[in-house]
Amino acid sequence: MIAIITLLLDSYRLLKARALFWITLGISGLVGLLYLSIGFNEDGMSLFFGLVSFEHELFRKGSEWAELLYIGIFTKFIVPLWITWIAIILGLISTASIFPDFMSEGSIELSLSKPVSRLKIFLTKYLGSLLFMLIQVGLFTVLVFFALKLRMGTWNPSVLWMVPLSLLVFSYLYAVVVLVTVITKSTLAGILFALLIWFGSFIMNAVEGNLYAAAYTQSQGGDAEMQENLKPWYRASVALYTVLPKTKQTIEFGDRLITVGGQKGFSTEDFTAALLGAEADREDLEGIDDAVRRNSGFYVIGTSLIFEGVLLSLAGWLFCRRDF
Repeated sequence: MIAIITLLLDSYRLLKARALFWITLGISGLVGLLYLSIGFNEDGMSLFFGLVSFEHELFRKGSEWAELLYIGIFTKFIVPLWITWIAIILGLISTASIFPDFMSEGSIELSLSKPVSRLKIFLTKYLGSLLFMLIQVGLFTVLVFFALKLRMGTWNPSVLWMVPLSLLVFSYLYAVVVLVTVITKSTLAGILFALLIWFGSFIMNAVEGNLYAAAYTQSQGGDAEMQENLKPWYRASVALYTVLPKTKQTIEFGDRLITVGGQKGFSTEDFTAALLGAEADREDLEGIDDAVRRNSGFYVIGTSLIFEGVLLSLAGWLFCRRDF
């Protein structure tokens, strides 16, 4: 156990020594500060700690729509753009070289000399690399958690779900990096393959989502025969997408878990209506887009974890068999 803790601490020290770690952390702090600068009063909302104000009856302090807008800015803008896009790319770049550097001559011999199996060393290095994303997302989301208390007056622990969900997305892609770098010892190859899988997941998510919308959610005036013809194609896209990690849908799963106004989940339509200053119908308790709730938690997260598990198992097997 002491040897494993030592390896984790070594990973943490290695991450702290990388400039991208502090750059990403600094940007996260800046984004968090900008988010905290959004406020609400009796007349409407304000930006930059009151420097700019907007009068609107829907967004007055204490309003459910003010809460929806405030949480929506976090989940619909900051999380998709910063946490699960830019921060993940920076995280992959920062951690992709960990295994190649570790397997280089002179580095791994010291670890192998300790009374720890190769598999435990492999898994410890993998978990240690995930600290990059955990620290970045964790600190930022905790800041959002306290910002919600300050601005809305209530504690909303449901927003903390974005920490494990964001970490899951990073872990899917980092598993690709680990497998490729264990095989090739090439940092660049690991990053490129991870981005390729990410792009493939993005394309398949768009294909599956559009086919679902065309086959199941068109208006009553739509072509019923066309919809029936598209349903087999949709099922085929679901089957094909099964083998890939669901990066976007994993983040969107948070819409089912985050509470707004006492209701669990809220739709993109609700948030868009709030941005436009118009009230949307929130009578539906779920309040989640059909495009988000169409797939089960096992399909979205379970199959993605199976994808990650297969890649890590293969990488771990190769790591244990390699002649160092």
